[in-house]
Amino acid sequence: MDAPEEPQIYLITPPEIELARFPAVLASVLDAHPVACVRLALSTRDEDRLSRAADALREVTHARDVALVISDHTLLAERLGLDGVHLGDAARSVR
Repeated sequence: MDAPEEPQIYLITPPEIELARFPAVLASVLDAHPVACVRLALSTRDEDRLSRAADALREVTHARDVALVISDHTLLAERLGLDGVHLGDAARSVR
């Protein structure tokens, strides 16, 4: 019989991050603690800002074998090479 799965840590970014500092802070957290997933949850809808943040965080998370998902941006997830999407409105926005 397989052992039951253990709870895992799921981190959510703050709504605003400073790209000059946040990736290093995230890296130190990921190096210190076992984390299963990081959700990019910025308050902006600006695709350029989201793309730059996703690129920076993807390098940090994937180097540590941690999944990176984005909130509500189904099309961006695939284009940016992310691991998935967190749908805040359930699946109503996906056709």
